[in-house]
Amino acid sequence: MSKADKFIFRKTDTIGAADAEEDRVFLEKCFIDTGCVDVLRDCSDHRRIIIGRTGAGKTALLERLNAVEDRVIIINPESLSLAYITNSTILNFVSQLGVKLDIFFRLLWRHVFTVEIIKHYFNIQTEKDKRGFLSKIQDRFRDKKHQKALEYLDEWGEKFWEKTEYRIKEVTTKLEQGLEGAIGQQVPFSILQAKGKIDLTEEQKRDVIQRAQSVVNDVQIRQLSEILDLVNDILVDPQKRYYIIIDRLDEDWVEDAFRYRLIRALIETVKEFRKVENAKIIIAIRIDLLERVFALTRDSGFQEEKFESLYLNLRWERKQLIELLEKRINLLIRPQYTKQSVRHIDILPASINKQKAIDYIIERTMMRPRDIILFFNTCIQEAVNRTNITSQMIRNAEGEYSRLRLRSLFDEWFADYPNLIYFVDILKSRKKSFGLKDIDTKTIEELCLSFIIKGVKSSDRLSCDAKDVVEERLNPADFRKTLISILYLVGVVGLKLGSYLKSEWTISGRRSISSVEISEDTTVSVHPMFWRVLGISLSDEG
Repeated sequence: MSKADKFIFRKTDTIGAADAEEDRVFLEKCFIDTGCVDVLRDCSDHRRIIIGRTGAGKTALLERLNAVEDRVIIINPESLSLAYITNSTILNFVSQLGVKLDIFFRLLWRHVFTVEIIKHYFNIQTEKDKRGFLSKIQDRFRDKKHQKALEYLDEWGEKFWEKTEYRIKEVTTKLEQGLEGAIGQQVPFSILQAKGKIDLTEEQKRDVIQRAQSVVNDVQIRQLSEILDLVNDILVDPQKRYYIIIDRLDEDWVEDAFRYRLIRALIETVKEFRKVENAKIIIAIRIDLLERVFALTRDSGFQEEKFESLYLNLRWERKQLIELLEKRINLLIRPQYTKQSVRHIDILPASINKQKAIDYIIERTMMRPRDIILFFNTCIQEAVNRTNITSQMIRNAEGEYSRLRLRSLFDEWFADYPNLIYFVDILKSRKKSFGLKDIDTKTIEELCLSFIIKGVKSSDRLSCDAKDVVEERLNPADFRKTLISILYLVGVVGLKLGSYLKSEWTISGRRSISSVEISEDTTVSVHPMFWRVLGISLSDEG
């Protein structure tokens, strides 16, 4: 390698980390501008919900926004201490009865966002700042338009500026007190706390639901709606834009009892906050989590398409992934070994199996930065004390990379399909493309029986369907279609639904294919990322 002939790979060398928080140096110096940062910076652009799969670069995009803008407020979900809500006996009780708490959750989000923006705008840091703020803002906005908003600020007084944990507890306590007063005769709160639940007649249940829902609906949503108008009139300078960013909603920041409702309320609040012209609430969310939220919180009249204008879909092209790889290679090599740019062709072999080496690598990714970083890092470990990476080293690295990527995929989809690891065996030792009819009934029955014998207790769809096959309540052919549609959804396989159609992959755009669309003539193709770990037969490879 002429441009860096003194360079050798060391065991400690990498081109970055899988997690953006551990990858700050490479992110700062190797960021690839795909135009998404400008979209997020533009407060008039409706797109403010970053969606993509794990490893697509959502966190990296937020890190970049924080680096290029001065007024960015970062809210970590775990710092909100929402456990107080999930631990509330009375809120859990009325929720289980069917009382919808969505309005209350939207109140919480508006409250948090409003406080954060006003605190930063007026630079409120001391007790003196807090005391002087209300009189200052009341003098500035004396018109009736902001009367309700000012009443809200006045009602909360100094509590308005307490830490988020305290404020959430105060708002929640107020609702609990309202519920206790409304349903206390039917459901004594002391008994509820002791038992955790209480038996009610149908008539009592209807009365409790009606009273409780009335209390929830009466929370100060009107004042907070007018507070958005107040915030909009405060932030009049388009050169001083404020951004609130929220990431890592897929982590364990709150119990599942209210988690999906809280995220749904957050999305609704992000949409409503568009009326504030010089502020933008930006959230990053995995696409599978977004779909799960809508599926589990869907109610009458819900229209998912009304949120689509908010989405910023992260998709990467081949040339962008190559640019990302080359920038990171240069950051690793140039500072110590050469003044010239180092390209991937200076490091990699010309070809593997008559295919360009870079195409071989990219083909084994799901077109995500994380995949190509991890694959190349694994290759580096094979090339320690060498100046370049050979085709055999890439093949050796591919085995470990393939195994780790499949393990990661199981983790990514665990919430929906916790036992997917047992069912992917249906693909082992098959050809890279095969007809659905090649998976015969006996194979399906043996797969389901093998799973049931393991004694895994689970209520997810695949597990229940497998049990139904064993107990002859479900046709194995129907289970096969369901399993293949799920393997398509998670990205393990692509599907060609007809002889005159091309193969479809989730990574290329189409999110889901229903089992109804799958027929005996469907062709299944295993993603190259998983060929090695699944022992896929490559008939065209010597």
